[in-house]
Amino acid sequence: MKVLHTCDNPPCVNPAHLFLGTQADNIKDCLDKGRANYGTLSGSDNGNAKLTETEVLAIREKYASGKIFQRELAKEYGVTQTHISYLVREKNWRYLAKQN
Repeated sequence: MKVLHTCDNPPCVNPAHLFLGTQADNIKDCLDKGRANYGTLSGSDNGNAKLTETEVLAIREKYASGKIFQRELAKEYGVTQTHISYLVREKNWRYLAKQN
């Protein structure tokens, strides 16, 4: 069992704000209250993003020119060749492809 918070303030120790529940209860509570944003942040709003929208568009444009290899782009932008491959094939940052 875990101690969950009705007030959604983890440091709170007020017994009136605490209740027992499982991890599943904790996740359900989080989702029910709209506190979870799993996978909803796109582009540079996502804390795991290594690039900006401008950089992604530049990478796609440079690669489309046929004058540069993926590994060279990866070195230039400080990411892996696999990352570049996903970008140019629009497996990542798909929403940018829809805007152009």
